[in-house]
Amino acid sequence: MVHRSVRRLTVLALAAVAALALPAPAAHASAQVTGVGATTGIGIDAAQIMKSAVPAALTAYIQGKGGHAAVMAIDRTTGATVAINANRTFQTASIVKFDILATRLLQTQKAGKTLSSGQKSLAFRMITQSDNNAATALYGADHGASGVRSANKTFGLKDTQPASSWGRTRTTAADQIRLLGAVFKPGGALNAANQKYMLSLMSKVEPDQRWGITAAATKAATGVYVKNGWVEMDAYGHMQGDNSIGRIVEPGHDWLVATMSNYNRSDSAGEKLLGNLAAIAVGGLRLQTTPPN
Repeated sequence: MVHRSVRRLTVLALAAVAALALPAPAAHASAQVTGVGATTGIGIDAAQIMKSAVPAALTAYIQGKGGHAAVMAIDRTTGATVAINANRTFQTASIVKFDILATRLLQTQKAGKTLSSGQKSLAFRMITQSDNNAATALYGADHGASGVRSANKTFGLKDTQPASSWGRTRTTAADQIRLLGAVFKPGGALNAANQKYMLSLMSKVEPDQRWGITAAATKAATGVYVKNGWVEMDAYGHMQGDNSIGRIVEPGHDWLVATMSNYNRSDSAGEKLLGNLAAIAVGGLRLQTTPPN
């Protein structure tokens, strides 16, 4: 039988994680950690219980919403990671535009060049406005699926399948984390100038497209970078597929987050789902890696 104190601490941990489905101020998160830490006097490892609580909370939330979603988050500073359904395949929709731009930058960098002013204009519209025509033009400049596939080998992707029609590309949350990690790795495939350029565009995404992973950011964040995608699934009664990827930088943490979903009844439902997944994942990992007072 589980000791009552262990059961109580587990419930407290799960409640703390689930409560982060709506972003809370940093002070609130700290208070939750203090509450959990206060019970550690009986010799229980609160961090270990939280390590189990985070995936449990995410799994329960996904299953409660129908089971058609995935999330992966990693803190590049502490190494804390959580992944649920991270190897499940989804249609990218417009998050592939991040890959399209990364490919274009890698190709021009290898050629000893930089983007032309025309391509910079296309890149700005593609990332900040999710302009499809701009994406098509840059995908052509990449040499389409073959160009992106080649770049993705350099980036270390394993499961992404570029399509002739860019929005039909298939990927996984795990591969999107690999892509984010490779693109923003210091001394990695892309030079510092190109990394800074991509971050600059992702920080300027139009307000109505700043949903999803941005819900995990607190007021302490010093940088929030996002690219989202959405697609109407005609074969499934016009249900929606929604995805969100990006990076959140804050004192002591550098988060890479990928959330994916399909069979949503509306875009707004999908956006809320992804935001809650990101907030639970990142918020839970914060508690897991923050020492109790």
